Amino acid sequence: MITRLAISGYRSLREIKVTLGALNIVTGANGSGKSSLYRALRLLADIAQGRIIQSLAAEGGLESTLWAGPETLSRSKAWCARIRSA
Repeated sequence: MITRLAISGYRSLREIKVTLGALNIVTGANGSGKSSLYRALRLLADIAQGRIIQSLAAEGGLESTLWAGPETLSRSKAWCARIRSA
């Protein structure tokens, strides 16, 4: 299980570090990076299964996965909350 994730320069995520638990909930405003976080995890899974070429092609090629700079609108950060069972 992945317990810590650091992403830099991927899609809308300039730099993010999160600690992951067994169950995680990601919330945030539109454009805050929630989908980019999910896509980064999907890319890691595809790499682990030997499908990096197909995964990058599905993303629109390597260029489309790189951080394109800040949007002109202000954006809040996506965050990840760890849920524990009692």
